[in-house]
Amino acid sequence: MVKLSRRHFSLTLAVLCAGVVAAIASPGPASAASWPVIDEGATGSSVSVVQLLLRAHGHTVEADGDFGPATESAVVAFQSAKGLTADGIVGPQTWGVLIITVRQGDRGDAVKAAQTALNVHGSGLAVDGVFGPGTAAAARSFQSAKGLTADGVVGPQTWQNLVSGTGGCSVPPGADPNVLVGVYRVATGLGVDDRVLLAGFEAGWVESRMNNLPCGDRDSLGVFQQRPSQGWGTPEQIMNVSFASNSFFTRAINVAAAHPSWTAGQVAQAVQVSAFPDRYDAAEATARALIEQARGLAGGAAAA
Repeated sequence: MVKLSRRHFSLTLAVLCAGVVAAIASPGPASAASWPVIDEGATGSSVSVVQLLLRAHGHTVEADGDFGPATESAVVAFQSAKGLTADGIVGPQTWGVLIITVRQGDRGDAVKAAQTALNVHGSGLAVDGVFGPGTAAAARSFQSAKGLTADGVVGPQTWQNLVSGTGGCSVPPGADPNVLVGVYRVATGLGVDDRVLLAGFEAGWVESRMNNLPCGDRDSLGVFQQRPSQGWGTPEQIMNVSFASNSFFTRAINVAAAHPSWTAGQVAQAVQVSAFPDRYDAAEATARALIEQARGLAGGAAAA
């Protein structure tokens, strides 16, 4: 049974009311779209869209796809400035004020947000913040597929359809002990050295807080957020912690051997190819603590 907090109960009621209003005001194919609810702990492209739109409104926040405390603070500041309930949650009311209509000839972070959202639907655009003919064509194609007016302008209805169903991937705040043990056992079974072991735990913490996530940015899955479309395996394989860990560590072993002077974070980056490479080394202290926790858990499990 799911127990809702008072805040989330109120928010759920607001979502339902907004959906009723939208259904009355906007009949037709587009009425099926709904605004997602995104808050702290979410990750992925939908979070990047929120962050880029916040930037377009003048708020300083990194567009890293991770809804952490800094993003929540920016959302609260935006909501306060717009006279909204300042709860740090991006729901229907906040979306309605946050979105910015963009069209061919526009530039900036709002265009990057639109390009990011279009790419979730397979547009394959360069996220360069320039609304040129390619972005306009992608917008028209998306609008046609959704039964919208195919004018190439990303306005409220198009925005709602773009982000509908893309609620952020919720990431638990702490590590899953079973995942810690699973990753640790694969690593020690392969005989990895301390640097490669640290690389794996840095990557696991940064990507999933060491949880086996069934969701992520685009088609990313699992503890290391590996993507089937990038050749990491089938979704079923990637969601197997042992398979995913073996995939990471076998690559990391080769990278570390070829680059003996690299830090664990640099090894992790070479395997993960993240858009934010500095996050791995920044997680070193946490990763070392998790290794010790995993070592203790694995020992206890073996003794049992």
